[in-house]
Amino acid sequence: MKKILAGVVMVAVVLGAMVASAANFDGVYKFTSRAKEGTPDMQGWWGMMVIKNNTMSRIYRSPDGTQEKYYVGTLTQNGNIYTVKFTDTYKPEYVGNEHRNTMTVDGMSLVIGSEDGKFKEVWAKK
Repeated sequence: MKKILAGVVMVAVVLGAMVASAANFDGVYKFTSRAKEGTPDMQGWWGMMVIKNNTMSRIYRSPDGTQEKYYVGTLTQNGNIYTVKFTDTYKPEYVGNEHRNTMTVDGMSLVIGSEDGKFKEVWAKK
């Protein structure tokens, strides 16, 4: 009986670790594409995102280098939805805003999308 119980506990621990690692997006990413309402947006922009310890930092630069946008926020998970609450941005009026997104990993890509499917960003893990 003890061996069966130990086996069940071990399976639960392994499955829990797999779920936790699936939701762990920590890393450095390079911006690859963005679309709003199915239309490409920010084409040619350069971007980098760092996710670490439930903090997401993103920076974007225009192709000619004249514009820069940045966002820093806390990342929390509720089921398959992730909420980013901005703590610092290039526009002070955005601080405190929250965005609910789906976040999925597809190979070496992290895809961030709005719940309604009208917004999608693709980031390549470095």
